[in-house]
Amino acid sequence: MNDVLKLIFDIGTAEKRKEAADYINAHPDDFSKVLESIFSQEIDDTTESKQHILDLIDLLSTKLAIQVIEWVIQDSDSRIKVRGLQATYRKRIDALNNQLVDLLDNEDEEFEVKKWVVHILGSTDPTNFGRILRKTARSSRVEINLRKEAVFALTKVVDDETLGTLCALLGDSNEEIRESVAWALSNMSAPETINCLLAALEDEYEKVRDWAIRGLRDMDDTKALQGLADAMSRVSPSEQVRMIRLVVERKSEIILRAITELLSSTDVEVLRTAAWAIGVSPYPPAVPALRDLLDHEDEQVRYYGKVALVRSGGIDPSDLQL
Repeated sequence: MNDVLKLIFDIGTAEKRKEAADYINAHPDDFSKVLESIFSQEIDDTTESKQHILDLIDLLSTKLAIQVIEWVIQDSDSRIKVRGLQATYRKRIDALNNQLVDLLDNEDEEFEVKKWVVHILGSTDPTNFGRILRKTARSSRVEINLRKEAVFALTKVVDDETLGTLCALLGDSNEEIRESVAWALSNMSAPETINCLLAALEDEYEKVRDWAIRGLRDMDDTKALQGLADAMSRVSPSEQVRMIRLVVERKSEIILRAITELLSSTDVEVLRTAAWAIGVSPYPPAVPALRDLLDHEDEQVRYYGKVALVRSGGIDPSDLQL
């Protein structure tokens, strides 16, 4: 036991840490006794000792790492808990998930502790703990930041219950929750959420709309893209400009056709942006509309129209001075 203690207190280099971990892995009984003496505070400088043990945890066997974490999650120091939970997340340990739920239910536990619990449950066993994550995301009694973390963790739980919960949360009164949900759905790319994301295009909060646009844009789904195209034709000019900039990289026939239709807009900024977009993603069917822009009174409209016309094959670049 004393040999283990000496090694734990002398881990200033990577070589020393490996030496200590190798010895501990070979002498698990001695290490178990050291853990008990340190976490039950039978020796001095327990905080430093705990930190040193956590410095070694990635080098320990899974069995010993679990022993460490069992002690850590009972510790009164939240900093120690957080470090232990971060190691649990890194090592994808799921043996203590039921105990971790108790931390999540403890109203006195700090946010950082609960945050890591949420992500451990979501990454190690999303099927069995999805219900708890959904409950956390929905509850108005839970602090906003933890609800957001639960939403992020739910991206690992792609099932009907989770998709339904996230879609419902797009109607939450808190804009941060709606933004987090829109981000989550944009990353999940589930066709079942197309209608939810289309509805989110009308959200009053710009960031929610942006993530909804990205989510629909990145789906390989005709309904999603056509929904975006239809929305672009209905929204205000300023929103059309934002949508064009967000969707142009998709290079979809549906999207490029919708942008081409905006080349007949009466709004100068829409014309500039639509012409720029066709220059970025050349689209030969846009050539007739682009030709009409060559005589426009706005210099930028004419410039972007010329660039798009050349790149879409509507004119020989030597015929124009760009």
